[in-house]
Amino acid sequence: MTRFPRARLDRLLRSVPGFPDPQRELEQYPTPPGIALELLERAWQAGDLAGSVADLGCGTGRLALGAAFLGANAVGVELDEAPLEVARQAATGAKLDVEWRCEPVENWAQSVDTVIMNPPWGAQRPGADRPFLERALATAGSVWSIQPATTDRFTRRFVAQQGGSVSGAWPVPLELERTMPHHTRERETVEGILYHLHPVGAR
Repeated sequence: MTRFPRARLDRLLRSVPGFPDPQRELEQYPTPPGIALELLERAWQAGDLAGSVADLGCGTGRLALGAAFLGANAVGVELDEAPLEVARQAATGAKLDVEWRCEPVENWAQSVDTVIMNPPWGAQRPGADRPFLERALATAGSVWSIQPATTDRFTRRFVAQQGGSVSGAWPVPLELERTMPHHTRERETVEGILYHLHPVGAR
């Protein structure tokens, strides 16, 4: 197996800017580079970044760019045009080819080999993560998603209701920096879980 390019990928992920004007209602929090690196490494080791890969709710494109760097045919889907423009510029600077689409996740219907995502967790809009899980499980053979640890029981039940299964789960503490006016701390660690999901009948 080709050696995983950890150091070079880490530099790329850390070079991707955060949200230019983060929107509270859209829960626009960047995926920390270290967590993005873990997701991508696990997906790569599973052979899930060798084909078509979609990053749903891609924000400024950190996961999509990392997947493209590792050889995937990547597409990033994002509702907000502002962070998507940051993603385009980052792709140009890194000389990576990624297809960027500005559309709601509910419109996503393209079949891909793998979905990677750190969707909204539903802190501002309850249930905001559900369309992401629904569309991911409906369109991909393998799904890698970061969800809050506090909703682990719900996530597993919801995935099962969609006809999917959890094949792996790893704790991932996300250290988030103060980016919005309502934040009271400079940094806060939020406990998440990185899930590996499959629809029924998928490998």
